[in-house]
Amino acid sequence: MESMRAVSHSRFVLLFLGAAFVAFSLGGCRNRKEEARQKAELSQSLDQFKAQIGELQKQAALLRARFDKLPEDLPGIDPVRNDLHAVEEGLGVEGGRASWLADKLDKAFDSGKKEEIEAVRTAMPQGDAGIAPLLVRVAHQLAPLERLASQRRFFEELDAKNAAKAAEAKPETQKERSKKAH
Repeated sequence: MESMRAVSHSRFVLLFLGAAFVAFSLGGCRNRKEEARQKAELSQSLDQFKAQIGELQKQAALLRARFDKLPEDLPGIDPVRNDLHAVEEGLGVEGGRASWLADKLDKAFDSGKKEEIEAVRTAMPQGDAGIAPLLVRVAHQLAPLERLASQRRFFEELDAKNAAKAAEAKPETQKERSKKAH
């Protein structure tokens, strides 16, 4: 009887441990399909954000090229320069953020930890961080400065032509004639 009890008790312990192991494994089991779907969704969002930042960087580069053609001493240029610097800095930060998030995304899904995946989801950017309106503002600020620079160039060229004509038409002075004679 004692041996029956011992065998029965051993079976009970083994059965209990087996059930506990199965329950523990199922509770900790990762749903690979759901994770793959979530990763694809977050990766797509991140790719869209990267593309958006890339497009804004192209626009900022075009504005930078326009700005660099302007004379540095043009009145009203400082606020435009400051806004352009802010745009470029913001795009640099957002580009770095996208790279950082791509790394975090891979690590979170490799770990399988739901809290890490959720942290990446909440850190995922929504929109362009207000950079697009700032780009539009810089473009609108550049237009009058470009017109002013164009007018300045026109009048500088006109002044140079007039000075050249005046120099040609100017009669020789006694001093100039004596220099030529020697």
